Amino acid sequence: MIKTIVVVGGGTSGWTTTLNVLRHTDNPKIVNISSKEISAIGVGESTTGTMNDIIRSKKNIEIDELDFLKQTNSTYKLGIFHKDWHTEGESFVSPLGDEFLNKTEKPSIDYDYYRIYHIAKNNMKYEQTQGQFMLHNKLQFLNVPENDYYKPVFDNQSGKIDFAFHHTAYHVDTFKVGDYLKEQVLKNDRVSHVEDLVEHINRDEHGLVTSLITKSGQVVEGDLFIDCTGFFRLLIQEDNDFISWENNLLTNRAIAFPTKDYKITNHTTAKARKYGWEWNIPLQHRMARGYVFNDRMISVDQAIEEVEKDYGKIDVVNDVKFTPGRMKKAWHKNVISAGLSNGFVEPLEATTIHMTIIQIELFLRNYYTDHLDFKNESQHKNYNRTIGDTWDDIRDFINLHYVNTRQDTDFWKMSSSEQRWSPRLQDLLETWKTRMPRVADYSSSNYMNFYKLGNTLWYQVLLGMKILNPTVAENELKSFDLWNIAKDDLEKRSRFNNHVVNLGYNSEDFYKNELDSLYDYKKIGMI
Repeated sequence: MIKTIVVVGGGTSGWTTTLNVLRHTDNPKIVNISSKEISAIGVGESTTGTMNDIIRSKKNIEIDELDFLKQTNSTYKLGIFHKDWHTEGESFVSPLGDEFLNKTEKPSIDYDYYRIYHIAKNNMKYEQTQGQFMLHNKLQFLNVPENDYYKPVFDNQSGKIDFAFHHTAYHVDTFKVGDYLKEQVLKNDRVSHVEDLVEHINRDEHGLVTSLITKSGQVVEGDLFIDCTGFFRLLIQEDNDFISWENNLLTNRAIAFPTKDYKITNHTTAKARKYGWEWNIPLQHRMARGYVFNDRMISVDQAIEEVEKDYGKIDVVNDVKFTPGRMKKAWHKNVISAGLSNGFVEPLEATTIHMTIIQIELFLRNYYTDHLDFKNESQHKNYNRTIGDTWDDIRDFINLHYVNTRQDTDFWKMSSSEQRWSPRLQDLLETWKTRMPRVADYSSSNYMNFYKLGNTLWYQVLLGMKILNPTVAENELKSFDLWNIAKDDLEKRSRFNNHVVNLGYNSEDFYKNELDSLYDYKKIGMI
């Protein structure tokens, strides 16, 4: 019987995992072993909507979102603004969570004729509500008089416009968030913390971990262990292989250089540079910036010189080397890996924290029981196949960002080469030459798409990078009699956008003046 679950590692990954375990279990004791001697990586401070989900969840522990925002200096993220990726001087937005529901069901309920219409119109700029909020730097908290609250969702000519709730994510300070989550979970009697380093791992004759011995000599026993030790991969590397993606993705180093001179935006900016790209992540107290590049093409000093042309003198607070790839087994014996210990692509699209959350949730929701038999490894194979396929899909999605026309440096010439594409990505791009993408295209080998990086985000990058053929898109829409429907929907949404975006709060002003009114729906509504 599982009486104790041990999470090894702190930071955002370790304490988010500890929070997740607390939410999804009712009986076991939970021990987190981590030390301030091991600093958080801190090269990415952007999340996906999964982070919002666990903050807002009320199961077993309640966290006040307003308090979280204030104490951690976090901000809301509506999506990613891609600058200079396809062509220098051009940009596009990729909003979060704008799932499409095709009520005509021609040819299926998930056939995204709305985005396909944009492609057919020669890849025109994306006319989507959340994208418009991004472009105007407005938050989806609306300054609406109480007696006028419902008017924004009506169109005078056609009645109510249907739209889904638009998901948000957070921009976070990894150090503050780790400390905040630690403080919250330790309020629960089931959770304890050992401030120490693990120096030895005890295993039984079957290879199962039985206990950990810390630097101070403390013995921590457990039944299930979760490895959140980052690139150390302290527990999961035993009898396991690392699958490298160096041939698929060229970035292998990141320098972080926060600045205090900045503007709070409602989005992450990913700006393509000569030998990689730069992240810009606005927090309430600073701008998190960093340059992800290939250190075989330029040195760290050359990377610093490049960014200092834009920002003046910078202070590099972190310099991280990495190899893109994943472990072959995410679950081995009685050890589950999460976060960097399981895999890492690169900081683009905030996939690491995303995977930290969803892979633990997948395990706890679908595999975990208090009487789990770790010697029966049949279910390990299914879980590992699912997680492996998920990482491989994310690798291909990140690689899609480099399928572009830029040829100004060796980095862009090499990263955009077909030699970088996996066989799966090659097949997808070949398929899409003659038909538009479908939801089924992204399913993993066991037809799960629980990781939420499917049709929506792929389409937005495909559209922004102008990869799909407008003629194919137009012919396909007309063959399904969807051309005029898509045109009408675009016109309705444009009128809706013009009305509702004007009601949104300016992102920067919101944190100065309206944050305390976050849940006052008499004053502020949210779409």
